[in-house]
Amino acid sequence: MFWTAWRGFILFLRGKQAVKKRKTKKRRKLDNIALAFPVAAGKKDSRVFRIYCELKEPVEPQLLQNALENVRRHYPMFQSVLKRGNFWFYFEKRDIRPFIRRDHKKPCSPIYRKDQETLLYEISYSGCRINFEVFHALTDGTGAIRFLSEIVSDYLNRKYSLAVPPIEPISEAAQEEDSFSRNYSAKNWPKQVRKSALAHQIRGKRLRQADMEITECTVSVQRILKKARERSVSITVYMTAILLKAIADGMAEKQKKRPVVIMIPINLRNYYHSQSMGNFFGWMEIEYRFCETTTFEEVLDHVKQRFKEELDKEQVALRMNRLVNIEKNPVLRYVPLGLKNFFLKIGIWAGSRNVTAVLSNLSAVKMPEIYEPHIERFGVITSTDKLQVCACSYYDSFYFSITSKFADTGIQDRILDFLRQESVLEP
Repeated sequence: MFWTAWRGFILFLRGKQAVKKRKTKKRRKLDNIALAFPVAAGKKDSRVFRIYCELKEPVEPQLLQNALENVRRHYPMFQSVLKRGNFWFYFEKRDIRPFIRRDHKKPCSPIYRKDQETLLYEISYSGCRINFEVFHALTDGTGAIRFLSEIVSDYLNRKYSLAVPPIEPISEAAQEEDSFSRNYSAKNWPKQVRKSALAHQIRGKRLRQADMEITECTVSVQRILKKARERSVSITVYMTAILLKAIADGMAEKQKKRPVVIMIPINLRNYYHSQSMGNFFGWMEIEYRFCETTTFEEVLDHVKQRFKEELDKEQVALRMNRLVNIEKNPVLRYVPLGLKNFFLKIGIWAGSRNVTAVLSNLSAVKMPEIYEPHIERFGVITSTDKLQVCACSYYDSFYFSITSKFADTGIQDRILDFLRQESVLEP
């Protein structure tokens, strides 16, 4: 009698545990860089970016929906919502079916909304264009390009009956890996030698809330590469110098007391092995103090040298480990989320004062050659509360966008004028 009752009690407990286990939803912590995005996102800057593919024929919605349904199964980490915990934000898996829609919103409109359980990405279409928009906490440019590329590949395979072998899949564990923590080193790193100075801030009439001034431009890869190689620099160095000079040429003499500082993201996958589909990037800050007689060549030489210094592996590792050190601080880890967010906002505000603008080059988008007759180009646009240049290339198409919170387009005009003078852009 006793043993029968005891056995029944054990089976009852096991049953409750099994039910509890079934109800437990898989959670994942945000990676190091992503921790700031939920705090920084707001009406003025959604922290959303858009990567799109311009095809040569109009998009067929049903085929695009079928492609999305197929591809999303291979990227379970994208099927997540963002939740608030007691100490940290975290991702929680949700079986929410995403639906494509005709593009009817302004680029980079808010996706993350507090206390709403919605996916953190959207797929839309308009004419010949397929758009992928994502809240930056979920992934970075590298992860976004891979996801969109697979959707485009699947779509083209269906539309034109192409037989293209699928790319090698990434395991769920590899997709969700926190590459910051895996590559973190707790050794004693030297103190920072170069200190950030207060940067020049662009002034002018600001646009309302999420409105942005968006300038898009496409030039020949061969033309811009030729000009960069004539000066023995990369396209990114060349574009950084152009942006610095374009900002400085609109500054009054008294404003030149402070340096113009360009923040440039660095893909850490170029330094550490990682298949993570999350955020895995660092950044560097390239500054220049202008005077009345500063020439473009002087700016370019300085930028070239600063890139060499900042892209040194030791420097990259130093910056990454400093960031992870803060996250792993045993005291901060158990500070309530509300208090963390308060200090994070102060840190974000203080850091923004050291940056004038941002330039991000996602490099070349690589697709199988069989798709080339069907694809016009790729493009990227990001939200900003300042001014940001984003670039990518596809075959001989080098694309860049300039997003700005300011009504005045003087900086954009000077960039385009310079490229015309260089014969990179058609008159």
